[in-house]
Parts: sequence; structure tokens; C-alpha cells
Amino acid sequence: MVIKNKKALIEKLTGIHSSKKSYYVQLKKKIDETTRRNIQLEIINQLAKGIGIEMSFQEIIESVIPELQAVVSFDTLSLYVIDKGAMVSRTVFVSNHHARAAPEEAAPLPGEQKDEQAAEALWQVLAEKRTILIEHRTGESPDAGLPSVTLIPLLVKEKVIGVLEVISGSGFEDSDLHFLEQVADQLAVGLENARLYNEVWQHKQEWEITFSAVTDLLLFINRDCRIQRVNQAVIDFFTMPEEEILGQKCYRLFYGRESKCNPCLMEQVVRTQKTAYLQSRTRFNRVLDIFAYPAYTEKNEPYGVTYYAKDVTRFVDSIKFVSLGEMSAGVAHELNSPLTAIVGNSQLLLRETSPDEPHYQLIKDIKNSGMRCQRIIQNLLTFSRQEEYTFEEIDLNKVVESALSLLSYQIEKSNTELTVKLASPMPLLLGNEHGLEQIIINLLLNAKDAINSRMAAGETREKGRIIIETCFTEKVVAVHVSDNGIGIDYADLPQVFNPFFTTKRVGRGTGLGLSVSLGIAQSHGGVIDVESVEGGGSRFSLILPLDKAYEKELADCARQ
Repeated sequence: MVIKNKKALIEKLTGIHSSKKSYYVQLKKKIDETTRRNIQLEIINQLAKGIGIEMSFQEIIESVIPELQAVVSFDTLSLYVIDKGAMVSRTVFVSNHHARAAPEEAAPLPGEQKDEQAAEALWQVLAEKRTILIEHRTGESPDAGLPSVTLIPLLVKEKVIGVLEVISGSGFEDSDLHFLEQVADQLAVGLENARLYNEVWQHKQEWEITFSAVTDLLLFINRDCRIQRVNQAVIDFFTMPEEEILGQKCYRLFYGRESKCNPCLMEQVVRTQKTAYLQSRTRFNRVLDIFAYPAYTEKNEPYGVTYYAKDVTRFVDSIKFVSLGEMSAGVAHELNSPLTAIVGNSQLLLRETSPDEPHYQLIKDIKNSGMRCQRIIQNLLTFSRQEEYTFEEIDLNKVVESALSLLSYQIEKSNTELTVKLASPMPLLLGNEHGLEQIIINLLLNAKDAINSRMAAGETREKGRIIIETCFTEKVVAVHVSDNGIGIDYADLPQVFNPFFTTKRVGRGTGLGLSVSLGIAQSHGGVIDVESVEGGGSRFSLILPLDKAYEKELADCARQ
């Protein structure tokens, strides 16, 4: 049917039945109602979206106050936070859009202190869990001039976690109350989410503080052998950023393997559902005592393993070195007697034999070989700490010069440039000249061998160079021996001071030189420090205290 009547057409389109005279008034009212409803929906939507973003609860409410005042006329809006039936805090939003927060003990009662009826209504809301409206109108009553107050509970699972209080001098319509209840529902969700988030965050912080405070290694590994979580000790132990450790396979991180260990500690724990123990040496040559504990889901099913690992390298090595030292001392003493006879008798035969006789060179070789064996035995005794040194005041520069007098020709003959830098005047220190000279000779010979190894590998871009220099401070004296040799592999650095460890080919070294040198340095209260880059040379530093009081500082430095 075609609508011909203009008035009927307008009524169908706008829903307004009126005379022409009042049409525009009612249309404007309809538009205002629609606009007001749209603003209400926008406020509800904004509150819902604000719940999940990183804004404080107060900021979320403040952001909607201007729109809220455009919909509901109010003088003061207050939010009470309730916990276990008691008021924790109150945040007040006044008509100028600013908020002020009051602690529990300072929070005024609803509708100002003088409004006892509103104060009682607050506790009534908590008890009855329903909205309460207190209307105050002007007139002859005692309450004349007091504003209207509505108190709306914030409910979560039938539990009151807060109360929304709105005070208005112009009163409330039914539509206002319905809208404010919708706002309260959204605020309840936001308040509960904020409480849960803070609770989880606080527990997470407490756990992380506890987790990181453990100085031993803690790791959580899933059933796929991937590392899911570590503490700070793990990051320090492997000297790797946390993001590089997380997600790695445990066997790759600990042992540098590309396949599972056999047997696999994690699989053993998951299979038996019992704690397991393993002592192993990692790819960094560190010995770890590893305790593995199964982790369970709520259904009591294993879903991973927690590793607790303790670095016991020093303890294990100390036991090994003590046993090795005792064995070395025993062997050295057993060999000394026959070697004394061999060297002594060969010297007697040399005196009675003419250099022109054919057996003279053979006897001389016997004597030299016997004396070489005696030097090796002397090193073994030094390693086993069974040699005692006599200490006297010495000049370290003179010890360096004495060592150079024995080796400088040998070094320069190998086409290596030798640079000597001696600090002067060098303070005197208490030490054993022969022992310190042995350290410097060993460091110089190692530097020469490193350069020769570089040359043998075909690296001839620059001439071999050794720099030996002395320096001192108020507390220590030091000798630095630097070279541009082949350098030391990063994986071998922790082992260079281990007895019998050597990278030289068979017959070129016993692996006792640096170990013996370290023992001599420690008997002086000092340390030997090493810096090296594979292919980029090395620098060994002998650092000695000028006073016994500084020995602890050097020991702490060595541990770092």
C-alpha cells in the first residue's frame, strides 16, 4: 500500500505521533534519547575494553567520567573496594573530573559524614547484595537540601567486592539507575581482574626472587628435553643470555651433543617417577652433581623434570690432585735413588774416559738423560707440594734478567723478536729466586712454542713477537709474557693448569710446566692469570703480593 498522507509517512519513519506544531520538539527529544543511549553503550564498551589493557583501575574510570556526566548528572562518584567484608579503600571522583583516594581509616562515609542514613545503607548493601536508593527532596522535612544517593554492589560470584556510590543533587531516573547498574557490572569484572592480576604478579615476583636467590643451578626441562626456565645461576654458569638458553635441548647446552644422552636422566625420571642423581663433566670441563626431580600435572602425570645442579669441580679436582700428588711424590722418591746412581756413575766414567774415545758420547748421553729425568722428578715433587722454598728479599727484574740470559739467544735464533720492558725501580719482595725463575722460563718457552706452532701451521703474516714486561703497584708486582702465537682454544683454557694436560705433540711436553708454575706462584701467595684468543696470541701474567696481607685479595681475584 502506498502511503499518500504525509503525516502518516512521518509517523511511520520517526515513531512520533504528534501535531505539526510539536513535531520538532518530540523529534529532538527522540534524538537526544538515542544519543544518550549511544553514549551509554560507548561507556560500557570503553570499560569492557579497558579491563584488558595496562591501565590502572583509577585511570580506566577517569577516562569515562566526562561521557558519564553527559548521561547521568551527579556531583560525586565513589568506588569502595571491599575485602573480606571490610572496606580497604575508597576512590572519589568529584564533578571537576579529578579523583582523590582515601585509605580505609580516613575514608568518609557515603554521602558525607552527616548523612547517617547513607552510612547505614552502605552496610545494608553489603549484607543484602542489592542496589539501594536514598532519595532526598527539598521541602519541609529534616532532610531538606540533602542530595539523592544510590549505592550499587559490585558482585562477583555472589560476593560483594566493592560498592559504587553516586551522589546527585538532582535525583535519579529509573533509566539512570539501570545504566549505573550496568556500569557497576563492568567495574566488578575489572576490579576482580585487577585483583587476580596483582595476586598472580605478586606470587610470580616472590617465586622469581626465591628462584634467583638460589646460587646453584635450577632448570625446568619439558619431556621434549627443551629448557623452559632457568635461574640466574644458570645464566652465569654458561655465560649466555637467557633467551639463548631457553628452548635449547638440555644435552646440547650441557654437553654440546646433537642427540640424547645414553642413558637419558630426564627419561629415567619420567619413567620411574622418582628422583635421580648423576655426576657428569660438562662441555666446559666443569663437574656437576645433578639431582633431577619429576614435575606433575593436576592429574598426577609427569610433564617435565626440574634439575638442581651443583658445581663440584673444585672438590672433585682437589681429591684427584691430592691422590695424584701423593702418587707423584711416591714415584719421585722411588726413582731418585736409581737416578742418583746412574748420574753419579756416568759422571765418574766421563772423568776416566777421553773425549776421543768412541764411548765418551754415549756416556755423556746417559748422564744428560739422567739429569733430565731428575728435573722431571723435581717438577713432580714441586707439583705434590713436597718441596720447601727458602724465601729472601729479591728484585723481580733481576730474576727476569737471569731467565733471559738462559733463553734470549734460543728465542732470537728461532726468528722471534724479543722485547723487554722492565719497570724501575722495582720494589723488593719476599720470594724464592730459583722458583720464580723457573716460572718465567716456562712462560717464555711456552710463548716460543706457540709462535713455532703458528709458523708450522703456515701462518706467516707477521714475524714472531714476544714481549716480557714487569710492573708494580702499591700492593703487587707482576711479570707479563705476551706472544702473537697460535693462541689457546676457548674450550682448553680451563684446563691449561691441570697436570699432564698439554696441546703439544708427543715428546714435546709433559703437561707439568704450567701446573708446577702455578704451584710455585701459590706458594708465594700469588696467581698466574691467562688471556688468550685462538689464533690471536696469549698473555700470561705472574702476579705476586708485596705483603702477606694482600694474598687474600689475589686469591679472590683468581676465583673471579
